[in-house]
Amino acid sequence: MHFAGHDWHSHSYPLLIHVISGSVDARLRGHGFEATHLSLSAGASLWLRAGIDHSVTAQSGAIMLGPRLSPQTEPPEGFLHIRHSPVLRETALLILASSPSSEAERIPLRHAVDAELSKFTVDDFPIPESQHRAVKAIVDDPMTLLLPLSAVAARHSMSTRHVERIVKDDLGLSFVQWRTRKRLNLSLRRIRAGSSVASAARAVGYRGSDGLIRAISRLTQLTRQELSGDLAGAVRASRRS
Repeated sequence: MHFAGHDWHSHSYPLLIHVISGSVDARLRGHGFEATHLSLSAGASLWLRAGIDHSVTAQSGAIMLGPRLSPQTEPPEGFLHIRHSPVLRETALLILASSPSSEAERIPLRHAVDAELSKFTVDDFPIPESQHRAVKAIVDDPMTLLLPLSAVAARHSMSTRHVERIVKDDLGLSFVQWRTRKRLNLSLRRIRAGSSVASAARAVGYRGSDGLIRAISRLTQLTRQELSGDLAGAVRASRRS
């Protein structure tokens, strides 16, 4: 679908907004995160979960596509700003050039987009799925990554010791171990989507790139020198070895 923009609304299916040329402003709200304003440049994409309330405004001369995704192709955190992906770019141009008019023509293109986006959902550091309702509320709360444990406990009307106990019993990890893995997974996902190391680190609660690199080094035993180039690539290679 080729469009110039739209006011606030949501979809019952996941969506990818890809900017072919020019620039696009996107605004998101609700569903567990702060109201967000993103500026998308040419070649960038915004991957949205079903039900995310959003508005999009194309700047003069901008061209963008909004291909519908398969129901299972959902971003882990509600949305993901992908600043650059050659595969998404190539597929978007193919969609624009071919203008598929039937579902049979759209399916292979949709599957190509699904396959590329699925690469961004893989966690480098596995985390067990929560089975405890209170723990699930804590781990699904985006502020849990940013606040001290005492503030997290107070936010959920619990004591610090109680939070530590139920997280350990439910996940088999201490609260600190869980949060470190969660922070690293999210930051590495953002880096692979084109964020700088520093901005990805700050988004998950570190003061800057140094704190993120130290945390990765402790968990992987990789040296700062090994992490100084392609940080996300070095981590992924170490997890496969």
